[in-house]
Amino acid sequence: MAGIIENGVVRRNELVGPSIYLMQIELPETARKAKPGQFIHIKINDGTHLLRRPISIAGADIKKGEIEIIYRVVGIGTKRMSMLKEGDIVDSLGPLGTSFTMDKKHIVGVGGGVGIAPILFMARRAKEGQMTVVIGGRNKEEVFWKDLFPSTVKKLIVTTDDGSCGRKGFSISVLPELFQKDKVDELCVCGPGVMMRNAAQMAKDALVYCEVSMERRMGCGIGTCLACVCQETKGGHKKVCLDGPVFPSTAVIL
Repeated sequence: MAGIIENGVVRRNELVGPSIYLMQIELPETARKAKPGQFIHIKINDGTHLLRRPISIAGADIKKGEIEIIYRVVGIGTKRMSMLKEGDIVDSLGPLGTSFTMDKKHIVGVGGGVGIAPILFMARRAKEGQMTVVIGGRNKEEVFWKDLFPSTVKKLIVTTDDGSCGRKGFSISVLPELFQKDKVDELCVCGPGVMMRNAAQMAKDALVYCEVSMERRMGCGIGTCLACVCQETKGGHKKVCLDGPVFPSTAVIL
C-alpha cells in the first residue's frame, strides 16, 4: 500500500478565506516524503465518518515535521474538519499520488479555487525565478492566496472575475500573452475541469508541455475501489488516486 498512516497533531486550523481553512498538521514522515502535486487522505477520529477526505498538500516543512493543507468546507466531512482545534488528532494516509515534473527552466503554474494549493506547494519548492504563478478567483476575497506565495517566484499574476483585485478576467486568459512574451517550458494546472481543458489546449497550440492535476471523489485512495477513474485519450482508464492526480494533459480526457 502506498503512503504512510500517521496520527497527526493539529497545530493550526483557521479560516483564511470564504469557507476556506488552512490547517497545519504534525506529520513528520509524510512531510519528509511529500512532493508538489501529491495529497493526503484524512480520516477524522470521531467515529462518525467512514471514508477519508483527499486533500492536496499546500506545503511541507521538513524541519518542523508539518504538512499544510488548505481546504474548502463543502459537506459534513469538511465541516467537521473545520471544527478541529489545536492539539486534536487526525488519521492521515499519505503522501499519495504522482507529483508535478519540476525539472524545467521556466514553469508557469495556474490554479483556480482550492486547486491553487498544489501550485503553492510547487512555488515553495521551486528554485528562485523558476516559476511564474497565475491565480484566479471570483473576487478579491477569493485571492487571499497571493499573500502565501514566496518572494522567490519570478512573477505572480492575480486575476478576478469582477476586477476587484489584479486583472479582470479568468486566470487562463493571460496564458497566450505569457506564451508569446516569455520562453515557457512547462505549464502546470489545477482547478475546475473546463479551466484545465482550455489551458491544456492553449499549451498545445503554443507547443508547451502541460501537466494537469485532476480532482476526483475518492473512496480508498489506494487504487482499490475504482471510484476515481478517468478516461485515457488512447482508450482505457486510469486511477486518479494511484496513477495521478498529476498527468500529462495529452494522456487523459479532461
